[in-house]
Amino acid sequence: MEQERVYEVFIDRETGLYDRRTMWSRLAEEVSRTHRYRYPLALMLLSFVSPNSRLAVEYLLQLAQILKRHTRASDLLARYSEDTLALLLPCTDERGALRLAERIRQLAAALSPTSAQALGIGVTSAPGGYSGNKIALVEQVEWALRQALEQEGRTVFVPAPGLVSGEKKGE
Repeated sequence: MEQERVYEVFIDRETGLYDRRTMWSRLAEEVSRTHRYRYPLALMLLSFVSPNSRLAVEYLLQLAQILKRHTRASDLLARYSEDTLALLLPCTDERGALRLAERIRQLAAALSPTSAQALGIGVTSAPGGYSGNKIALVEQVEWALRQALEQEGRTVFVPAPGLVSGEKKGE
């Protein structure tokens, strides 16, 4: 019984996904590992452009159920806010994250072609050895998501803070 209560602390009751607090905790761990073990890390936020916020939330929750089946065990899918999902992708570089974003668009289109066109995806990634912090990564991906939503459902990639796309720290 006590173990169930501890588990519930980390889970969003409505979706069964991890909650925002858990995402922040895992992000801190993964940023540390990225620096120490020199593997890349990507972070993605997904949201919808819709005048009907209730329909957008329902569609996002349906997409979340599909994404649970199409992500790796090492990935973390979390409810970031009422209408936004977060996907933390350890050992994933820019190219892998953008490929996954395209795959997510295909899955969303299978769910509803009209809604898939309104899916905004913000993506950022950090190279192996990244020595920045988790807050900077989240600020980058939030900015990318805002840009994606302003462009009415696009995928926008922004490299880790202080890096130009494709540039590695120290170059």
